[in-house]
Amino acid sequence: MIRARSPLTLRVTLVLGAAALLHCGDSSPVAGGDGGGCFPDDDGINGGSYTIDLAVDDSGFFASGDDAGAKNIIATQNDAQVTFTLTNTGTKPHGFQVECTSVTPAYPNAPAGCPTIACFPANSTIASLAPGASVTITFDTPTPDSLIYPFKSPVAADSAVPGLNGGQWSLM
Repeated sequence: MIRARSPLTLRVTLVLGAAALLHCGDSSPVAGGDGGGCFPDDDGINGGSYTIDLAVDDSGFFASGDDAGAKNIIATQNDAQVTFTLTNTGTKPHGFQVECTSVTPAYPNAPAGCPTIACFPANSTIASLAPGASVTITFDTPTPDSLIYPFKSPVAADSAVPGLNGGQWSLM
């Protein structure tokens, strides 16, 4: 026996189906999640939890504790939860921002319609932090791995300070 679908059921099915197709088909940056099936994992490992503590001063980013010293490279897994603390030990405001990157180096054969740029989520940015202040944020890293995402201080006055630009966040 064939049962007719109601117009509402048919519309809901069409909307959900279209949404699923558009998930991988848009060209917007990917900021976590499954990448719409566009980005297979290169190392077979996803997720985990990371705690990262950075200090920033007027000359650059520095690890605190046992890892003291310049910190221009951060490495985590993709699709991982990060608890990130930034402490400004400088005399001027500084911030932290991971920039978007092209996925083409790691995924040159991504299916048509997949995003070509991947970004960390908006809540991973610390726009400006006053001297002596500290802030802790939590966010998930993007899905596309085997990529280098540049990081810097987004404060305009920091653009000419080499140690506050050119950092690299590597997703494994």
